[in-house]
Amino acid sequence: MTRRIQFELGGDHGLICCFLLRPQGAFEILDWNDAAEAFNSAQFPIWLHFNLCDTRALKWIAANNRIPEEARELLLSSDPRIHMEVVEKGLMSVIGDLHYEFDTDPDALGAIRMYVDQSCLITGRRHSLKAIDRLRLDLIDGAYIETPIQLVVHLVEHLTELFVSVVEDRSDAVDDIEDLILKGTFQEQRSELGRVRRLLARLHRQVRANRLALFRLVARLPSWCSDDKADLQQNVERLEGVVQDLELVQERARLLQEEIAGRLEEAVNRNLYVLSAVTTVFLPITLISGIFGMNVGGLPWTQDNFGFGWVIFAMLLTIGVTLLILQRQKFLAQRWG
Repeated sequence: MTRRIQFELGGDHGLICCFLLRPQGAFEILDWNDAAEAFNSAQFPIWLHFNLCDTRALKWIAANNRIPEEARELLLSSDPRIHMEVVEKGLMSVIGDLHYEFDTDPDALGAIRMYVDQSCLITGRRHSLKAIDRLRLDLIDGAYIETPIQLVVHLVEHLTELFVSVVEDRSDAVDDIEDLILKGTFQEQRSELGRVRRLLARLHRQVRANRLALFRLVARLPSWCSDDKADLQQNVERLEGVVQDLELVQERARLLQEEIAGRLEEAVNRNLYVLSAVTTVFLPITLISGIFGMNVGGLPWTQDNFGFGWVIFAMLLTIGVTLLILQRQKFLAQRWG
């Protein structure tokens, strides 16, 4: 059993950022002490984003009774399964995201843990993630966001854009690999194509799980989220398109891998064909040299000064006859014709 080790990091008790949302899209960035006080007062909507590798953040979440018990368990758990659920007066979910330093590594897929209600959004992650950081930058850049559910909508939009971008990049990579295969340099592309297929498979599972979770969320959306239902539905439809594009790229990658396998098999068969032809041609002269290599009496031309020349002539004649027979049987024409 693997033991998970938690750390206490520097900063505001594991708090990555905290935004207090005010009317007309205004916001205020709070430090740890002000954030805890504003969260408990619930005067304005608030977003708290935690580093779940910090034990202080875990302790604060576990001890805060304002967060429903089911949501606290979700935020503190390590279950990577992507899903969304309605709890009491809020929503809790695990949504797939990409690592901040994502460089097409199949293992660079992460998850955002989230609880949202009418007055707060609490998120946490164990790795630096792209979409959630873009949401933070949106607020800093002055995005007009008034409610926690609008934060969720913007987060889902960023996730969709990231997945679309990754799928387009991998589609271009598959195009490049296909061009190289058609040029004949297919052996060098086997490992790269395998890595692309592994990434596509993991990405497909994550995007599909996100789409299914959002689809169920839209169907069970509480009344206080009704104004944002259309935006969430639009993102579900976009994710459906991403899933279809992923399946198309996966199919192309699979066909290219089959093409590489077919070309390698063809190359092996061609080499075996050449080897069999060479073996057939040299088999008779091998027999002749073996016969004349026997140290027994009665061998012809042993006392003849031109004996060696006669043996060489016999070998060349045998080669010629063998090639003529192979040519008449179209054995050579199949290879070089």
